[in-house]
Amino acid sequence: MTANKNLQNFGIPTAAGTIAALLIFISTGAVAESNKSKAPLPVVKGIPAIASSAAEVTEEIVTNTDGRIHIASSGFSMMTPPDWKVRNNVPGLSLVLEAHEDKLSKYRSTIQVRLAQGPRYLDSVGISDFQEEITEKLGKEGGSLKEFTIRNSEVVRTDEGREALLVYTGFNMNGVDLLQAHLMLSSENQHVVVTYTNLSDKFESNAADAPLGIAWAAMTSAQLPGKNPQRFAGPIQIAALAGILTVFMAVLLTVRNALARKAYAQAGTGAESDMNMNGDNLNTNPPSSLMAISSEDLLESGSPVSIEPRQAA
Repeated sequence: MTANKNLQNFGIPTAAGTIAALLIFISTGAVAESNKSKAPLPVVKGIPAIASSAAEVTEEIVTNTDGRIHIASSGFSMMTPPDWKVRNNVPGLSLVLEAHEDKLSKYRSTIQVRLAQGPRYLDSVGISDFQEEITEKLGKEGGSLKEFTIRNSEVVRTDEGREALLVYTGFNMNGVDLLQAHLMLSSENQHVVVTYTNLSDKFESNAADAPLGIAWAAMTSAQLPGKNPQRFAGPIQIAALAGILTVFMAVLLTVRNALARKAYAQAGTGAESDMNMNGDNLNTNPPSSLMAISSEDLLESGSPVSIEPRQAA
């Protein structure tokens, strides 16, 4: 099965018909088994929020017998909760995992996956950009989606120990309070956002068998080939190399100066020894400046010639 996914700016299309379809999925969440670390509970915290472009992606989805859903060419995969339906024909999304129908609620929880080209950085600037992107695409949708807020965000780790960004958002739709957990993973050439949506009261417990705990187990099982990108990896490596070279040159100059001082000291000691060894010669053959001066009167013995003054003309 193949499908075109237009992942524009966080994967949410702007066409009216697509938005209408997407809002149906936004008003739901995700569920999955969990025996891993507990999901952080959302905290009310106002955070400001830039939309980034996402390329169109066409993927073939393959489900393996290990219980993981795979998006072939991207290499992305994640565990699917038992009995959840998997769809890859939703505009603007790579795939959607739907929980079984709850007759007591008119909303069905989902996990949505959006794959896009290009890296996303997981530093403080990257978190701010992620928050702003979500706000741009959801907080300004209008219509039945109201009271949109960013709750809180943090850096978390997936099951394989990889860092990822987690942002909680909340809003009201048709008088019902909903919450979302957005998990972003990135490599050097692509990134993925996995979003769980459910009723706000389903986020009150992160126990393994609670809806949030089940969803967290599925979300944190997500895997994306490659390593997390580093914003300043190139400059940092160059600076480190320059630092190592500077230290090496400093050590080399220090050793060279030390050897030069040692050689100079040895040369001085040798000259002094030679002088001491030839001391007798200095006493027997003193230089002319040290020879005794004759006691003979060097002045003329006769009286100086008298010079008479000239008479005036």
